[in-house]
Amino acid sequence: MYRNYLFIIITCLFLGACAGKNTPIYADFKPMKENTLDKDLMRAFVCEHYGEFQCARDIYLNLYEENGELKFLEQAFFLSLSHNLDKTKELNEKAKKFLQTSPNIKRLSVLYSLSNMDLARAQKLVLELLKSDDYPGNYELYGDILLRKNQLKEALKYYKIAYKQLPNEAMALKMIGIYTLLNDIESMKKFLVDMRKKQGCTLKTCAFLSKIYLDEENYKELESIYLELYELSFNDNFLLALIEIYIKQNQKQKALDLAFQYDLDDELKVFLLQNLKRFDKAKELSLKLYEKSEDKEHLLRAAVFEFEEASLNAKPNLEVAKSVAKKFEEAITKENSPLYLNYYGYLLIDYDLDVKKGMEFVEFALQKEPNNFYYLDSLAWGYYKLKNCKKAWELLEKTFVDKEFANSSESKEHQKAIKACLNDLR
Repeated sequence: MYRNYLFIIITCLFLGACAGKNTPIYADFKPMKENTLDKDLMRAFVCEHYGEFQCARDIYLNLYEENGELKFLEQAFFLSLSHNLDKTKELNEKAKKFLQTSPNIKRLSVLYSLSNMDLARAQKLVLELLKSDDYPGNYELYGDILLRKNQLKEALKYYKIAYKQLPNEAMALKMIGIYTLLNDIESMKKFLVDMRKKQGCTLKTCAFLSKIYLDEENYKELESIYLELYELSFNDNFLLALIEIYIKQNQKQKALDLAFQYDLDDELKVFLLQNLKRFDKAKELSLKLYEKSEDKEHLLRAAVFEFEEASLNAKPNLEVAKSVAKKFEEAITKENSPLYLNYYGYLLIDYDLDVKKGMEFVEFALQKEPNNFYYLDSLAWGYYKLKNCKKAWELLEKTFVDKEFANSSESKEHQKAIKACLNDLR
């Protein structure tokens, strides 16, 4: 952060020097030399703009050697330190004679000492700076030194002074880092809440705050902070996280409303509609997606939703079954999910639309999941429809190991029917 301060100060000096053609940069320069200097400065700015920092540094260093102007040395030193370039030792030597006259040079020398882990020299220079002016970057620099010395609480004290004078995200993140090292989550939370109240959210600081709320399961605060983070970033992941919270709290309608309000992924909308048993809307959206993409997965879903919608109050009639079967016929192959294979197969069996074909599809499902009780039950029902009740009972018996399944209403209905069929054969 303090590097940004220096960059602003130094750049402003240069921009002031180049403010206009009618303002000479140095009074004693000849016009030809003025033009050369302007061109060199422009070249340096272009190099910086395109990330060619060594090029820019070399131009500033040459200008310092030619003109002796301190601001050129400051900028060359700054670029070398901030972008890890060579010649930092050479520049530090050149800077020594300005240590007592230029706070910028002294701050850069502190950075140089820090980069070389000369903490004693860095601390000596910063203490001199703290005596001479109240610049926020001086407190931050001292905090950095204390942090390197593992004096965490003292470092935090100076970071707080710097932050109070010039609050910003970079300084806040340093404080958060120390709170984390100290495992002082309560103080971190208090600081972040206060920061959010006074300055509003930033992506990084409020991401930390949201993690604290998530650990506390404070979903009320998480709701507002996720929405604020979304407004900052337009990243759907924050809305998806909020939807996950709504689902966890069984607030399925709020989750659905949010998905439509922000026009989130259509697959998510279908899932949420299905969750709420809004099968009519789920079918409608699935058909739109099918028309748009021609992905037959959407048509298969639409078929299932149509049948489930009709099943809400009573067993669907034959016309519904035929309509659903038509959609399956258009979309399904034996490579599909076993769930679809069994669903379609059982439909054909149960409504006597094509029992043998239905059994084929159930067999495809069993090839993928041979011990699935639902699929075994479907196949047993197919054999029952073909009057092979002995085979039907043998298959159904395999499902009895699952007591919950065996006691389900559908299983009991099949057991009763197949037993009656067996009795008729005796």
